[in-house]
Amino acid sequence: MNSSPVELANWIPWKLSGTSCSWLYLDDKKITDPFFDDTISVCKNLSENQAPYKVMSGLDMMAEWAENINAIIPSAIIFHVSRCGSTLLSQLLCLNDKNIVLSEVPFFDEIMRHYCNDNFDKDLLNKYLIAAIKFHGQKRNGKEKNLFIKTDSWHLHFYKQLRNIFPGAPFIFLYRNPGEVIHSHQKRRGMQSVPGLIEPEIFGFSKEQIKETNLDAYMTNVLESYFIKMIEIAKTDDNVLLCNYKEGMHKIMKKINKIIDLDITEKTEKLLTERTGFHGKYPQQLFTEDYKQASLYDFLMPVLKLYEQLDTIRMNKFSTNQIHTLIIPPANH
Repeated sequence: MNSSPVELANWIPWKLSGTSCSWLYLDDKKITDPFFDDTISVCKNLSENQAPYKVMSGLDMMAEWAENINAIIPSAIIFHVSRCGSTLLSQLLCLNDKNIVLSEVPFFDEIMRHYCNDNFDKDLLNKYLIAAIKFHGQKRNGKEKNLFIKTDSWHLHFYKQLRNIFPGAPFIFLYRNPGEVIHSHQKRRGMQSVPGLIEPEIFGFSKEQIKETNLDAYMTNVLESYFIKMIEIAKTDDNVLLCNYKEGMHKIMKKINKIIDLDITEKTEKLLTERTGFHGKYPQQLFTEDYKQASLYDFLMPVLKLYEQLDTIRMNKFSTNQIHTLIIPPANH
C-alpha cells in the first residue's frame, strides 16, 4: 500500500493499537448502516481484508497519506445525549447519496478518548483526528456534497477540541427528556450507562459518582454532565442548533435544511416519511413510540431542571425565524 491517491481510495484506518493503525478496504460498500461497526463487520468479509497479512501503518504515515485524499470537510457534527433519535437522524441523512454520514466511528473515538490523557500531545491528536476524518470522508461516487459526523454521546465533552478543529461547522445538539432516556437505558444499557466502560474522567465525575452502583442514578449523572455542557455551549456558541426529540424528525430535518442544503425533493420527502416508520437502530423493525418515563426518583430532579433550562434556551434563542443566523460553511468543500 503506497501513498498514491488511487491506491488509497476506499481504504480507511479502522482500529488503533498504540501508535499503529489497522486498515480496512471498503470496496464499493456505501456507509449507510445505523452504526459504523455494522459497516466494519460487512467489510471484514471482503477478500482484501481476509489476506493472511494485516495492512497496518503508523499514525504519522496515516496523516501524511491523508494529504493526498480528496475528501469533504464536515458540513455539520451531530452531538446527542443518547436514545434521542440521533441514529434515526443519521439514517434519514443517508437517504440522499449526496451525503456522507459517519455514525459513531470507533476509530474517531479511540483517538478522542486520549484527549483526557495528559501523556498525549493534543496537537498531534488533532492532526491524527483530521487525517482519520479525511479518509472516512473521502469522495467515492463523485456525487458527495455534505459530510455529517454523528459522535458518540460522550464526545460532547470534547466539544472544545472539535470546535478548535472545525471552527465554521454547525454543531447540532440533539436531546430528549431525561426520564425517557433513562427508560430506554433500562431496557437496554448503553456503554455510557455502565460504570467503568467509559473513563469517568471524561464526565468529570467525583469519587462518589464513580462509586455509584445504581445504574439509573449513574446514567442520570452522565446525563447531568451532558445537559450542563450543552447549556454552557448554547450560551456562548452561536453556531449551535438545538433540537429536541419531541419536535419530531421531520421538523428537525427541516431545521437542518435551513442551514445546510439537504436537497429535499418530493422523492426524498417520500423516503423520509417511509424511513421514520421504522426503528432507527433496526431498520427492518416497525417503530412504535414509547414515551414512558422512568419513575421520578429524587436523583432525576436536578437533570430534569437542566433539561427544562436547555429547552427554554432552544425556544428563545433558536426559534425557527432565527436559524438563519447560524454560520453556514462554504459551499465548495
